[in-house]
Amino acid sequence: SIISITDKTSNMRSILTRKPAAFLYVVIALALPLLFNFCSKKRDIGRSETPLVIASIPPLEYFAREIGGDDVRVICMAPAGADPETFEPSVASLRKASDGSLFITVGLLLFEDKVARTLSDENPDIATLRLSESIDLILGTHGHDEADPHIWGSYRNARKMAAATLTALVEVNPRAADRFQQRFERLDARLDSLDRVTAANLAPLRGKSFLVWHPSLSYFARDYGLDQIAVGHEHKESSATDLRQRLETAAARDALVFFYQQEMDSRQSEAVTAATGLRPVSLSPLSADIETTLREATDALTNPAN
Repeated sequence: SIISITDKTSNMRSILTRKPAAFLYVVIALALPLLFNFCSKKRDIGRSETPLVIASIPPLEYFAREIGGDDVRVICMAPAGADPETFEPSVASLRKASDGSLFITVGLLLFEDKVARTLSDENPDIATLRLSESIDLILGTHGHDEADPHIWGSYRNARKMAAATLTALVEVNPRAADRFQQRFERLDARLDSLDRVTAANLAPLRGKSFLVWHPSLSYFARDYGLDQIAVGHEHKESSATDLRQRLETAAARDALVFFYQQEMDSRQSEAVTAATGLRPVSLSPLSADIETTLREATDALTNPAN
């Protein structure tokens, strides 16, 4: 009514006249929610402009971070220490990855296909990069005619994987293409240098053998002419007979060291060490720090007695 409007106007004029501070508080209280909402939306816009890249396992984070830098956000589906051959992602991790622009995979792990299907159902625009497609694969180390999935355990493979990652990143964030290219060139030069140094250091050992619990260094062995003897195959524990035969093979070929994964049961590694007398060397083949893993493997082979 006219009377009520007049009364409200009078009351507001009274507040302005007698209590300007109170009126100011009212204005601030009304404005703050709008301001916070605006800032929140601004932050969300900033985040959405930076593509989210999902790596299936930690070693693939290496490529996304080294080349992507600050121009991408990177998350990993499988946590450090997870077994990628049996890993099952949680609903929470799938939900977090559903806004991704790129899913980087080995292309040979069972859980990757499941995740790729789930993510594409939620987000049809997400791209999937299968890095194994750029690699000359080794067959038979994990089962009859199955491709060895540990493609990241090689500087030479890593250079090919980095090039494939560069192409995929440019497609999802073309505005950062020049920066991606610069980072890639630095990484490629470093990997090339590491490969040359490693090849020179391991050249005297060409044809030599090493023992490993899980066949995770197949590509590394191929690069430098080494012989990998795996205790376990097809992700199963060896029978007593198979184990004895492989240990005898390692002894006959004068294997240099015994590589085992940190997650391995210590009793198993101790049993192999006791049977062979080989120096046990712990490696983290699923680490995101590929360079450190390969450097540690090289150091152990060139200094087997230390």
